[in-house]
Amino acid sequence: MNKIYLPEKIGGGYRDFWNFKGRYRVVKGGRGSKKSCTMALWLIYNIMKYPLANAVVIRRYFNTHRDSTFAQLKWAMNQLGVKGSWKATMNPLELTYLPTGQKILFRGFDDPQSITSITVETGHLCWVWIK
Repeated sequence: MNKIYLPEKIGGGYRDFWNFKGRYRVVKGGRGSKKSCTMALWLIYNIMKYPLANAVVIRRYFNTHRDSTFAQLKWAMNQLGVKGSWKATMNPLELTYLPTGQKILFRGFDDPQSITSITVETGHLCWVWIK
């Protein structure tokens, strides 16, 4: 894997976001402020860093993930040069980190039952990105 310089990928103004150790992150900003790009990079990086961590991404409507968060996370893999280490499936919509089996799952608030009792095969569900 090639070395990358993370501050160059993340951009200015997101150091506090990246290094934040608290429980909740609320990010405000207009279009083009790199909120989603930074979150996608952070999520891919940290799933790979912590071998027992998994994530779920939630949007208001499930069917909007494919062209939004799913695409954003695949973009982040490309930016970090790790696309070959991940498998993307459309049915079910999920991303799997191949070396460990960790997953990023996608759900929608339009189907509340899909959000209850989410479990993963490897590790623990650690992060939720609500967009």
